[in-house]
Amino acid sequence: MKSIFILVFATLCLNFAAFAKQDGGGSSGGQGSSGGSSGGSSGGSSGGESDGTGYRGSTGYDGELKRILFEIEKNENYEGALKDLEVYVYENPQNANGWSLIGFASRKLGKYEDSELYYSTGLEIDPNHDDILAYQGELFLETGRYEKALLNLKKLTEICVFNCDEKKELSEAISKYESENNL
Repeated sequence: MKSIFILVFATLCLNFAAFAKQDGGGSSGGQGSSGGSSGGSSGGSSGGESDGTGYRGSTGYDGELKRILFEIEKNENYEGALKDLEVYVYENPQNANGWSLIGFASRKLGKYEDSELYYSTGLEIDPNHDDILAYQGELFLETGRYEKALLNLKKLTEICVFNCDEKKELSEAISKYESENNL
């Protein structure tokens, strides 16, 4: 775990330095995220950790993470969200929801190796994070690792009892994959 964290930390530092040098805060999205992330994430992160779970729900999504989630869900601005999430996880390395979203945005941009690393980091923080397990399962399907996707579905089935959208979505993605690949 320590080596993965060091690798991720070093990667994020390099990306952050390159991002700051290239962008310089010139775009309105970048400027807003820097101020919002710096000002709001310190207290927001501890709010997510106060319940001790780091698990899904409003306690794990501070104002900055909710804003980034909006960019992803409503605007499908994966590139902009990815830049903001790089800053966010650097400042909030123990928030599994941040790792989930950065993995998701990376996967949507076809950055599968980065996505896999981010999902793994989030699962080290919270091994039962339902969003990460579902998204990672979809990543496994997108990269031809059907058996691993089935393992994620099995784990989701064990931890999600009622109204588990993540389990349903991964199950549907697996069914589609099976149909497309004659399995």
